[in-house]
Amino acid sequence: MKILHSGSLDVKSGGPALSTYLTIKGLVHAGVQSELLMPPLDKNGALLANDISIHYTSDIKNTRWGYMPQLPYTLMQLPEYDLFHIQGLWLYLGHGVASFARKQNKPYVISLRGMLYPQALAHSALIKKISLLLYQRTDLQRAACIQATCKEELEYYRELGFSNPVAVLPNPIDMEGLIECPIQSPQKLRIGYLGRVHPRKRIERLIYAFDALRDELKEAELLIIGAGDEQYEQFLRNEVIRLNLTNVRFAGFLTGEEKDKAILSLSFLVVPSDFENFGNIVTEALVRGVPVIASKGMPWQELEECHCGWWIDNDQETINKTLHIAMNIPESERIEMGMNGKQLVVEKYSVDSLGGKMKRLYEWILYGGTKPDFIYD
Repeated sequence: MKILHSGSLDVKSGGPALSTYLTIKGLVHAGVQSELLMPPLDKNGALLANDISIHYTSDIKNTRWGYMPQLPYTLMQLPEYDLFHIQGLWLYLGHGVASFARKQNKPYVISLRGMLYPQALAHSALIKKISLLLYQRTDLQRAACIQATCKEELEYYRELGFSNPVAVLPNPIDMEGLIECPIQSPQKLRIGYLGRVHPRKRIERLIYAFDALRDELKEAELLIIGAGDEQYEQFLRNEVIRLNLTNVRFAGFLTGEEKDKAILSLSFLVVPSDFENFGNIVTEALVRGVPVIASKGMPWQELEECHCGWWIDNDQETINKTLHIAMNIPESERIEMGMNGKQLVVEKYSVDSLGGKMKRLYEWILYGGTKPDFIYD
């Protein structure tokens, strides 16, 4: 079985790049020959990893849609594949691969990556409506299967009128060397944000919480890890100055050992986004034993079911109250929550576990047999 994924491993792509990489790693561990087709990196780009087989397209002619006039020729020059797996929507690369697969009478899978959530569709709404009309609806409906990361994403997909099979498979998390590590007790209470710095992430709510709880959090620190929208980051920095907060630190974009140390230094991670389809940052914290506070704009009710965090309404008052509760729990309970989070990741989100399930999905598409229980017609 030979699979070609289309997507990107550019670090600037954030969560989707990591999910694509770990999906391929899990498949390789499961004995599935899996390769990636991606656009060339621009001058500011960098590969997330280079230990998988990567093919590159020709240069992009249109940066908004990612138009690649030579894509059909590129695909013809590649080896023959049994199945194609398209990571994400809207760009020409995915559409071109779907069209090529249909012409070759080969099945393909599309991973939604949160791009059909109402909040995502509301961004550049007119362009997306036109794209659905012209090509994206056809690409989706004619896919052998769609991958959603949670039941909620499946429901949004069905509400748009699609009827083909959907596999509900969460994003994998790399646990190598992390599960065995003891949970640290930070020297000071440190609340963290990790991810892309973008207005829809609503990071300012954490700054406002530190202002509202100024006296209680005067010995604590807010650590903002990530980069992205420079204008929004400047707004956040200006708010810190305006409110005269001296315990907010911007760490910038971190990778590797620096990122690992930063996450391990946190007492709690907070994800205040209005919506996320999954949130790789949640599993990145849980696998390191850091409890998480996540908004109900994310499918993470397991945080409360497994007692490894809080799943909360995303208004400012609730965020403030939850931080107050979190900072006052005993350290022994915080460590217990951390252990619960590690166990949850082991059971449901490991690279090998999800690689095995993805392999079963491909086998079902290619060879038939009993439908896996994570696939919904």
